[in-house]
Amino acid sequence: MISIRATQALALVPLLLSSFGLWAQLPAEQIQISGAPRVVEDNIRAHLSVDEACNSTQRRLDRLLPSLTQAVDRASQALGYYQLGSTITFTAGEPCWQLRINLATGEPVRIGVVDIDIDASTPITQRESDENAQLISASAVQPGEVLNHAHYEDLKSELSAMAVENGYFGARFTRSELAIDLDRNIADVYITFDPGVRYRFGEIHVEPVAGLSESFVRRFLPIDETTPYSTNQLIELRQNLNDSQYFSTVTVTPQLDITRSSTANNTSNNSAAIPTVPINVSLVTRPRQAWSAGLGATTDIGPRVTLAYEDRYINEQGHRLNGDLSVSAVEQEPKLSYVIPLQNPSEDSISLNSAYLGQRNDTYDSDTYQIGVSYRTKVGLKWLGDDWLQNIFVNYQQENSIINRVKEQSNLAITGISWSVTRADDPVFPTQGWRLFTQVSGATNSFLSDISFLQLYASAKTVRSFGSARILLRGEAATTLVDELQELPVTLRYFTGGDQSIRGYQYESLGALNAANEVIGGKHLLTGSVEIDYPIRDGWRVALFHDAGNSFANFSAIKIKRSVGFGIRWRSPIGPIRADLASGIGDNSFRLHITMGPDL
Repeated sequence: MISIRATQALALVPLLLSSFGLWAQLPAEQIQISGAPRVVEDNIRAHLSVDEACNSTQRRLDRLLPSLTQAVDRASQALGYYQLGSTITFTAGEPCWQLRINLATGEPVRIGVVDIDIDASTPITQRESDENAQLISASAVQPGEVLNHAHYEDLKSELSAMAVENGYFGARFTRSELAIDLDRNIADVYITFDPGVRYRFGEIHVEPVAGLSESFVRRFLPIDETTPYSTNQLIELRQNLNDSQYFSTVTVTPQLDITRSSTANNTSNNSAAIPTVPINVSLVTRPRQAWSAGLGATTDIGPRVTLAYEDRYINEQGHRLNGDLSVSAVEQEPKLSYVIPLQNPSEDSISLNSAYLGQRNDTYDSDTYQIGVSYRTKVGLKWLGDDWLQNIFVNYQQENSIINRVKEQSNLAITGISWSVTRADDPVFPTQGWRLFTQVSGATNSFLSDISFLQLYASAKTVRSFGSARILLRGEAATTLVDELQELPVTLRYFTGGDQSIRGYQYESLGALNAANEVIGGKHLLTGSVEIDYPIRDGWRVALFHDAGNSFANFSAIKIKRSVGFGIRWRSPIGPIRADLASGIGDNSFRLHITMGPDL
C-alpha cells in the first residue's frame, strides 16, 4: 500500500510536472502516443517537453529518456493510472527527430473509502455544516470514481476557501491522507479538517462623508460588531452602498493585519476571547444635484424627449427629490416624487408622488392627474426567492377622456399591491433569464371613488439559449371585476397592438368593440409571443416571431388577433435596438416597429 499525505500528493498534480526541467513543449507532429485512453494521452501531451534542436544526435536524445519516462509515469498516475507499462523511443532523423510512446495503462485506481470529518474545535452553525456537506457531495471525490489527484487537491482547497470566507482563519487539516493500495487498485481518502475559531467583525469604522450623517450611512450595514465574519456579508455591504446611488466610490476593507496582532493580544490576555476583524468603510458621495436629458423614438409613441432632475440627498437622512419629464406626440408625462428612506434604506422607502399623463392616440384622448403615496420593500415569496420588489400604493386620480366622441370624467382612489422580479445572466442582453410582474388593484365607491372595481394583472417573459440561438417567450393576462365596461375609465381599460403587444397593429388599436364596431377597450386581456433570434455577425442578429392575443369585454366574446414577422437586432453601445416588420394575419396589415432597451 502507498500512503500519500498532503505534501506528497502535490507532486502528482499535473500542473507541477514542469518542475522536472522539461520546458519547451513538443510539437504535435513529432510525438506519437498509442495504447492510452484519450484523457491520459492529452495529459501526457500537455506536459511532455524537450529542449533539443531538430538535428540533435541520437545520443543526446537518448539521454532524455529517463526524465521523459518519469514524466509519463507521473502524468498517468495523476489521473489514477498506476499499473502503467510504457515503451518510449527517440528516433533521430530528417527533418526532425520523432518520439514514440507505447503504453499499456491497465485498469485505473478507483476511490474506495471516503472518510471526511469536519472536526470543529468550536461549534459551527447548521448552515455551515450544510454548506460543507453540499461541497463534499458535489465533489468528484466519490466512492467508485477513478482517482484523480487534482480532484483530491481541489476538494481540500475548496474546504479551506469556504472556511476562510466564513472567518475561520486558523483552519487546518489535522489529517490529509490518500492511501493507495495497488494490490486492490483502490485509493482510500481520509481527511480530518478543523476550522478552528470563527472570527467576528470588530469595530466598523465609517469615514465621515459630506451631506449624509454617519447614523444614516450605518443603516446600510447588514453587520455589527457581534456578527460572525463572512466574506459574503462584506460583499453585501459593498453592494448595498453601491446600489444606494448616494456614493460614487465605495471601499470596504477588512483590517486583517490588525486582526492578527489583536488576536494574539486577546488570546494572551484571555484564552476565551473571540478574535475580531476591524472593518474600514471609505465613501465618496456623488454630486448632490444632477440634470439629464435624452432623445429616443419608438413606433408606438414616435420621437420622445426626456428631461430629469435629481436632488440625491436633500438632508442628512438621505431624502431624495426626483423630477422627470417625457414628451412625445402620443404621450406627455411629467412626474415628481419625494423619497424617504426607512430603517433599512437599501430595501425600504416611502415615496410621495404626483404626476400628469396625457395620451393622444388614434383610439382615445385622455388627461389624468394623480397624487399618491407608495411603500416599497423587498420580500421573499415561497419557492420564488427572497428578492422580490413589493410596492403597496394608494393613488388618487382624476381623469378626463374622449373615446369614440364620448366624453368621460372619473375620480378614483386606487389602492393596490404589486410584486416584481428580474433574474438574468446579463442585464442588457441576457442569454438566460426571466421576469415576472403581478399586480392587484382596485377602488370602492364608498371611499372617494365614482365606481367600484378590482383588477388582477400578470406578465412574464423568459429568455433561453439553445446553442447560438435564443428563444424569447412573452405573455400577459388580466381581468377586471366591474359591473359594466363603460364604467371603467379609459386608462384602466385594456388595449392591445403595438411594439410590446401584437406587432403588425398600431399602438392600442385593438380591443373589445361596441355596436358600431369601434374599439372601446376591454375588461380582460390575454396576449402571448414567441420569438427566436440567431446571430449573423458580431453584434447583429435576425429574428422570427409570432404574436397573438387581444382584450375583450367578456370571456364569451374572445377574438384573438395574430401576427407574424421578422426583424433584425443590433447590440449598440447604448443597448439592443430592434427593427421588426410584422403583418397581421387575416387583416392584411403591415407595420414597421422600432424599439430599443433591455430584453427583460
